[in-house]
Amino acid sequence: MTPIRTSDAGVTLIEMMIALGLFALIGAAGFSMLDQVLRGQRGSEGRLQHLSEQERALHVIFVDFAMAAPRSLVVQDDSVTLTRPGTNGHLQLGYRLAGDALLRDLGQNGGPTVQTILTGVDAVTWRFLTPDGIWSDTWPIDGVPSLTTPPNPRAVELVIALQGGAGQLRRVAPLPADLD
Repeated sequence: MTPIRTSDAGVTLIEMMIALGLFALIGAAGFSMLDQVLRGQRGSEGRLQHLSEQERALHVIFVDFAMAAPRSLVVQDDSVTLTRPGTNGHLQLGYRLAGDALLRDLGQNGGPTVQTILTGVDAVTWRFLTPDGIWSDTWPIDGVPSLTTPPNPRAVELVIALQGGAGQLRRVAPLPADLD
């Protein structure tokens, strides 16, 4: 004779073990999925932050060159300097590569300030659009120093090679026309 189970008899040990095993499998799968999502989010945030830094750097450079004062662009070695209007008179600006960082030298009344515009940079290349519409790697084109600063080029092209084979950033900034 088999015993009859009543509704208040409860669950057997085997049923409890199966339920706990299933609960553990579901919990482990859920934890694994959550861990993958969090890792992906951290990776995306890092890439988005780096892209934001790159875009901000290119925007600052573009604005500086678009507001350049007439006859203010000077190229020496691998650095480019210019003057642009600011809230308290004219600002002396310079761009140069130091180590793996693109630096912006900002000369104000209180003295020079160095800003790190972008890190992770391998190389910086400048080109200049002449009034004749020809791109040149040097400015002024003839390379002969003169007593006066030559007129600004029509535009400046900046190519930034990123470290680790991450590609290049390129920005062409038009300069205001020099009125002679």
